Amino acid sequence: MNHNFDVVIVGGGTAGLILARELGKSKRKVLLLDRKKDLLEFSFNTLASFIDLDKFGLTHNVVAQDIDTIAFHSKRMRRNIKSNLYVLDKKQVHIELLNAINTNFVTIKTGVNVKTIETDEHNNYTSVTDQHKEKYTGKIFVDASGTNAVISKEVGLRAKKVKLATGVEYNVKYIGKPNEIHLLMGKVYQGGYGWIFPLKDERAIIGFGTFDDEVVKDLKNRLHKILEIPKIKKLVIKDNDKVEGASIPITPVLEKFVLNNLVCVGDSVSQVNPIVGEGYKFIFEAALMANKAIEKSLEKDDVSYLNEYELDWKNRFSANYNRSKKTQERFFKYSQNNILMDYALLLSKFVTDKRAIISLSGEYGLENS
Repeated sequence: MNHNFDVVIVGGGTAGLILARELGKSKRKVLLLDRKKDLLEFSFNTLASFIDLDKFGLTHNVVAQDIDTIAFHSKRMRRNIKSNLYVLDKKQVHIELLNAINTNFVTIKTGVNVKTIETDEHNNYTSVTDQHKEKYTGKIFVDASGTNAVISKEVGLRAKKVKLATGVEYNVKYIGKPNEIHLLMGKVYQGGYGWIFPLKDERAIIGFGTFDDEVVKDLKNRLHKILEIPKIKKLVIKDNDKVEGASIPITPVLEKFVLNNLVCVGDSVSQVNPIVGEGYKFIFEAALMANKAIEKSLEKDDVSYLNEYELDWKNRFSANYNRSKKTQERFFKYSQNNILMDYALLLSKFVTDKRAIISLSGEYGLENS
C-alpha cells in the first residue's frame, strides 16, 4: 500500500466518516484508519437528535422514530414539551455515510490500532504508527478517534485523565406513546439521569447514566431499580438481559483543536454539547468546518489555514458551550436532590416550549449565527 496521503484520519466514527465523505468529494487522497474491524459496531445503537438531516446530506432512512413530544420527569413533576426531533439509528447513519464515500480516493483500513504520531525537526507531524509498527504518512492528520482521543491526548490537546459520563441501556418492550421520549432526572432516578427513546414495533431504549465515579460501579443495578418505579413500569417492560454501555468525556470547554498539521474533531476534543450530551449535530458541523479549512490548506499548500477551523468553531460555539457548561454543572447538583429538581421543573413551566427547545437542542445563542 502507498502510505503517502493528503489526509490521514484516525477514527472511523461519525466525525471521521463525514470528513472522509467530504474530502472524497474533492478527490483528495485520504486514508481512514480505525481500530475496530467492523465500523458498524457500536456501544449504543440509538440517540435522540434535533439534527437537520438535509443539512448534512442524510435521508429519513436513518430515523428509528419520529418524535413530537419530550416528557421531562423529576420525582413529582412532569413537563411535556412539543417539538420535532428524531431517535436516530446510528447504524443507518453510518451506512449512509459509508455509501457516500468516494472509494476511488478514500482508502479505509480497519483493525488498525494507532499507537503514536511522529514529528520532524520543525514539529510538523509526518506519520502515525500502528500496533504492528507500520507507518502511515500524510500531509495533514486528523484525530477523530472519539473518547479514546488517541492523538489529542498524546500531544496534550486533551488531558489524559478526564471525568466521564457513563451510561447503560436495554432494548425493551414499550407500552407508552410511540412519538414521545422521556428524560428522567433527580435523586429518585438513582442520583443520575435516565432516558426512554421509543423505536418502531413497540420497542424502546431505556438507559441510565451518571457523572459520579462511585455510581459507575453500580450502573446496571441502579437501572434495574429505575425499572421498578411505578411510572416507569407503565412505560416499559424489560424482556431481555442484553445490556450495552458507553462513556463520553466531561471536560472543561476546549477551544484548541489544531496543532501545526494536526486537526482534532469530535469526542477527541470534547465537542459534544455540554447541556444536551448529543454529539451528532454538533460534531457534524465541526467536521464540515474542519473540512473547509483542510481543503484551503491543501489548495494553498499552507497548513496555517487549518487555524481557520478553530476560529470558525470559537465564533459559532464558544459562548454557547461555556454557557451550557454552567447549566450542566447546575443539573449535576440538581440530580442529587429531588426537591431542587422538582422546583427547577416547576419553574420551567413558565418558559415557552419554543424557548425550552432552543435550550434543550443546544441552540441557545446560535439561532442567528
